[in-house]
Amino acid sequence: MTMRLVLLAALLASLCVSAPAARAQNFAELTVRQPLVIKGWTRTPIGARQFCLDYPEDCEPLETAAGPVPLTARQWHQLDTVNRRFNLEIRPITDQDHYDRREFWTYPDRYGDCEDYALAKRRALIELGWPASALLMALVRQSNGDAHAVLVAITDLGHFVLDNLAGDIVGWDQTDYKFIKMQSPTTLDRWVELEDDRVLWVASR
Repeated sequence: MTMRLVLLAALLASLCVSAPAARAQNFAELTVRQPLVIKGWTRTPIGARQFCLDYPEDCEPLETAAGPVPLTARQWHQLDTVNRRFNLEIRPITDQDHYDRREFWTYPDRYGDCEDYALAKRRALIELGWPASALLMALVRQSNGDAHAVLVAITDLGHFVLDNLAGDIVGWDQTDYKFIKMQSPTTLDRWVELEDDRVLWVASR
């Protein structure tokens, strides 16, 4: 039994399933938060480049970004509902186990890893009327050092994280993630480096 638990723990770690330290918020509690700071252009992740080849219609460059979305109670409810829906509907599995590939970004077929969760949420919110330029894929580092992907909603009250590891949506600065890079607001095929100067504890391996 002990060995089975050890193996399960290792599997969960590989699927991006250790929850960040965060507290749930109601819309009425929200205040304006500091946005993520962009340092400059950086390399597009291999998975994002491959996704744009497979789904070019979802990577068409926008002439201009819409800017932060004025956040209302209705839109906050949409973010929360979409986040919880896909966290429940999708079962976590690594790309290696599901597709026999080390890294593969795609829309989930009931199964997927962290990038797939985020892509599904992005598409669902766009269908609800959110501008694509306000729904950005981001790569982060977990406190244990593992890589992870989340969806960031850009609003006038701050940048909020939709995460398959957490049912509650919080500001990016309320997570214990180190934010590394994020897609450009105009296309998923171009990425920017992020400045995250917060001091975060990283577990030794």
